[in-house]
Amino acid sequence: MGMRASEQEQTGGAGVSRVIADFTDLGWGPSENTRHDLGIDLFLQVRDERRFDRNILMAAQVKSGPSYFNAPTSDDQGACTGWWYAESDARHFEDWVQHALPHLLVMHDDATRTSYWAHVTKEAIQSTGDGFKIHVPIHQKVELGNREKLLEVAASTKQQPALQGTSFAAGAKAVAPGRALRHALLTPRLIAPHRNTGYERILAPEEAIALITQGRVQDLQWYIEKDSNPDLAAADSGSRLWEWRFFSAYYSAVMDADIQPLLDLAAAACPAPMTPGKRRRKQRTEQAHRIAACVVTSAVFLTAAERLTEAETLLEAAGEDLLPIDQAWVLMHRAIVMSERGDLDTSRRLAAAALRTVALDLDDVTAAAIGASAADFLFRTSGREAKNLGATMTAVDTAASWWRSQSVAWALEEHEEKAFRAWGEGEDPGTWPSAEAQNRLLSAWLSASLAGTRGPSAAALAQRARHEIIEHEAAWRSDAATEVSVRDSQPRQTPTSTHARGLEDTLDELRRFGCTKTLQTAVQRLWAAGPASPVQAVVQRSVTAPWTHTNAPAKLALLRHAGDLLTPELADQAGRHCLTVLEDPEPFAQRVRPWFSIDHYTHRALWRVLSAACDAVHAETADVLLRSLPDRPGEPAETDLIKLAAHLRPSAVTAFSGQLRTAATDHSSPAMSAALLGVLIAGGDSAAEAELLRRTEAGDIDAIGEVRSPADLSPRTGKRVIDLAASHCRQQLDEAHQNRWGLGGWDWARLLTLCNFFFPEHACWDPIIDIVLDHQVAQEHKAGAVRALTTRADQLPAPVATRLQAAFETGLPTIRGVPGLLDEAGDLTEASFALGLALGAVDSTTALQRILTWLRGSASQRQSAARLVSALSHHADEPIIQGTLVALTGDPQYQVRAAAAFSLTRGLQDNPPLAVTTAITTATNEPGCRVPLAVAHALDNTRALETHHTLRSALQQHMSALVRSAANPPAIPLFDVEQ
Repeated sequence: MGMRASEQEQTGGAGVSRVIADFTDLGWGPSENTRHDLGIDLFLQVRDERRFDRNILMAAQVKSGPSYFNAPTSDDQGACTGWWYAESDARHFEDWVQHALPHLLVMHDDATRTSYWAHVTKEAIQSTGDGFKIHVPIHQKVELGNREKLLEVAASTKQQPALQGTSFAAGAKAVAPGRALRHALLTPRLIAPHRNTGYERILAPEEAIALITQGRVQDLQWYIEKDSNPDLAAADSGSRLWEWRFFSAYYSAVMDADIQPLLDLAAAACPAPMTPGKRRRKQRTEQAHRIAACVVTSAVFLTAAERLTEAETLLEAAGEDLLPIDQAWVLMHRAIVMSERGDLDTSRRLAAAALRTVALDLDDVTAAAIGASAADFLFRTSGREAKNLGATMTAVDTAASWWRSQSVAWALEEHEEKAFRAWGEGEDPGTWPSAEAQNRLLSAWLSASLAGTRGPSAAALAQRARHEIIEHEAAWRSDAATEVSVRDSQPRQTPTSTHARGLEDTLDELRRFGCTKTLQTAVQRLWAAGPASPVQAVVQRSVTAPWTHTNAPAKLALLRHAGDLLTPELADQAGRHCLTVLEDPEPFAQRVRPWFSIDHYTHRALWRVLSAACDAVHAETADVLLRSLPDRPGEPAETDLIKLAAHLRPSAVTAFSGQLRTAATDHSSPAMSAALLGVLIAGGDSAAEAELLRRTEAGDIDAIGEVRSPADLSPRTGKRVIDLAASHCRQQLDEAHQNRWGLGGWDWARLLTLCNFFFPEHACWDPIIDIVLDHQVAQEHKAGAVRALTTRADQLPAPVATRLQAAFETGLPTIRGVPGLLDEAGDLTEASFALGLALGAVDSTTALQRILTWLRGSASQRQSAARLVSALSHHADEPIIQGTLVALTGDPQYQVRAAAAFSLTRGLQDNPPLAVTTAITTATNEPGCRVPLAVAHALDNTRALETHHTLRSALQQHMSALVRSAANPPAIPLFDVEQ
C-alpha cells in the first residue's frame, strides 16, 4: 500500500522546482541540495548574460506557500512593498550570514508563480524582540530585470588578492595560466621577475613581455647575454610557441615603432568568421586570451597613430566568444575608438558594459584596472549633474594605478638627479638624458594605454615628451654651434636634422594624445628660439590629420601658436576649415564632442592662420564676419570678432567695402563698429576715415583707438580726449590713495601722454607726472606712460622733464609702484631705466652696468635686461654699446638676442663695422622666429639703406608669415592704447 506525501512537502518541492526554473531562465546553473540539510536548498552557479560561468557560487533557501506572505508591508498609499520573513530561532540567520557563500532567501508565491529574493546580510536582519526578521522587497523578483542586482550580490563576498610582499615572487606562475599574458601587459609588476632574483633563470614568454611593459629593456639584454634563454634570443627569428611570437611583435612595436608584425599576428588570431559550430567556438574560447592580447595591443598602437578605422575593425573582429575579462578589455578599447570617432553614445554603452562585466572579478587586478578605466571614462563623458566623483575616485584607486605612479616617481627622481648634476657641472638640464628613466615613463604610458586609462596615459606621455624635447633641443643647439657647414652634392643626415626630426616626432605625439598644455609651451618656445622647422612640420602635418575628441584642442592650439608657419595652400585649407566650423559648429561638435568653447578657440586659431592665408580666404573671412555680427553689444562673441576684424588683410577685402561700411555705420556696438571702420581705413577707404574722425570728434573712445594719424584730428578733438584721459588718471590716483586698484581696460595714462605730445597746446602733464612718481599707484597704471614718455622724451617741455629727472637724483631710478597681477618682476624698474636714459638722467654706462648685472640674475631679471637693451638703440653708435650689443646677439636667452638685434638694427648706419653686419645677418637667419621678427620691426628706423634692402629681402623669404609681414609693415593705429 503506497504512502501519501504531506501537503507541506508537495508545496515545498514544487516551490524549489519553480525557483530552479526561474534561475535557469536567467542563464544560471542551479543545483538542488538533496543530500544534506544545511539550511541550503539550492547552490547557484553564477553566469553572466553571455552564459559564461563566473567562478562564483551562491546559496539559496527557498520558502514556498501562502503562509510566508502573511506579513506584508506597504507604503504611504497602501501599496504592497514586500513581506517580512521571521524566525524565532536565530540559528538559521546566523548560519546564512556566517557562511562563506553569499546567501539568498527566496520566497515563492504559488498563486502567481513568482519568486522574490533578499540578500541575507547582518545589516538586513532586524531584531523582533522574540527573534529576527528580514524584509523581502516586492520589486526583487528572480527575473532578467534583476540580473544586475543579483550579480552584484554574487560579487559582494569575492575577495581581492593579497598584493603586499609579492614583488620578489613575481613570475608567470603568479596567476592562472590564461591570465598571465593579460597581467604581463596591464600589471607587469606581478609577472616581471625581480632584478635581485638573478639573470640565470629561464624566462617564460609572459615574463619577457612583462619586462618590456615595465620598460626594463636592459634587463632583457642581460637575460639574453647569460645564454640561459635561447627562446628569448631567437624570438625575432620565429618561434613555434605563439607567446614568443607575440613577444617579438610586441618588442618591435614598443621599441622600434614597427607595428606591422603585431597587426599580422592579430589578423591571424582573428580569421574571417566561419560557419557557427561547437568546434569553432571551442577553438576561439581556448585562444581567447591570445586573441584579446594581440587585438587590444594592436588597437592601442593603431589608435595612437590615428588609424581609427583599422582599430575599430580589428576590435570587432575579436568576436563575442572571449572570456569575460578579455571581453571587457576589448569593449573598453572599442569605447575609446568610438569616442575618438565622435560616437559618444555608443562608446558610453560599451564602457558601461565593460564595467558591468568585470564587476564579478574582484579577485583579478587586471579586471580592476579595466573597471577603473571604464569608470573614469564614464565620469569624464557624463554630464555635470550625473558625475559621482567619490565613486569614480574609489574605482580608479587600484593596484595598477599605484604601480604606474611608482614607475613615474622613479623616473622623475632619476631625471631630477641628472638635472641637478648637470646644474652642478654648469650644463643644460637635457645634456645628460636617462634612457632608463624615459623607458619607465614609456612603461607608465604603455600600461595605462593598454588598460584604456586615457588620462594617466596622456600624463605619462607628456612627462616623457618634456624630457625628450629638452634633450633634443639642447643637443640640437650644441650641434648647431659646432657643426661645420658642408654642402655636399648628395643630401646627408646631419646631427641637427636628426634632433630636429626627434623634436618633430615628439611634438606630433603630444598633438595626437591631446597634451595641449605641454605642446603649447614647447611650440611657443621652439617657435621663438628655434628650431622652428619641427614646429612647422608638425603644424603642417596636423592640417591633414583627422580631428578626434582627444586631439582637437591640441590641433587648435597648434594653429593658434604656429599657424603663421603654414604654406599658403595649407593655410588656406586650415582657414577654410575654421570658417566652416564657425558657420556651422554642429558637425564639428558631433565629430569631436569638445569640452571647450568651439567658437572661441576656433577664432584664436584662425587669427594666426590668416597671416599665411591667401587673399581669397581673407575675403571669405570678411563674409563670415559680416554674417556673424552679434545683434547687441557685449555679447560673448563680440571680442573675438573684433580681433578677427583686426587680422583681416585690408587689401584683400575691398570687395566687401560697401558691406563693411554699412555694418560699421549701423552696428550698435561702438567697439565693433570702430574695428570695421579700422579695416576699411587700412585699405584706403576715405569715407570710412571721415566717419571715424566724426566719431572721434564726438568723443567715441573706441574710434580714437583706430585713428592712424594725429594730423587727421582737430585740436578740439585732441582737447576732448585729453580732458577725458586726465579725468580718468585723477580718478586712478584717488582710488590708489584709498588702496583700490582696478585691473585691465584702457591705459589712460599712456593715452594722455600720447595726446599731450600731439596736442601740446592742450597738454595736461600734471596727472601724468603724479601717476608716474606716486608710489601708491599700481605698476600697470604707470608702465605704459613711462614707455610713452621714453619714446618722445626729447619733446617734453622743460618743466616736465625737470620734474621727471628728480626721480633719478641718485643716478638710479626711484620710480616705484604697487605690484599688480599683470606685471612681471622688475618690469617697471627696467622701464624706468629706459626713461632715465632718454631723459639723460641715467648715462649709458650705468644702464649697461645694470644690464650686465641682470644678465647674471634670474630669468625674469634677464628678460628685464633684454627689454632695457632695446633702450640702448639710440646709443648704438657708441663703440662700447655697439660691442656689447654684438655680444648680446649671441646670448643663450632669445629675448636678450632679440632685444640686442633690434637695437643694433635700429641704430644701423651706412658702412657699419663687419662685426655689426655679421651679428645682424646672423640674427636675421636664426632658426627661430622671435629674433628675425625683432630685426624686421626695427628695419623702418634704420638709416643704412643698402643693408636695409638686403635684410628686408632675406626676411621676406622667412618661414613665418608674421616675419614676412613685418618686413612689409602696414600702418598701425596711432593710439593703439591696448598694446
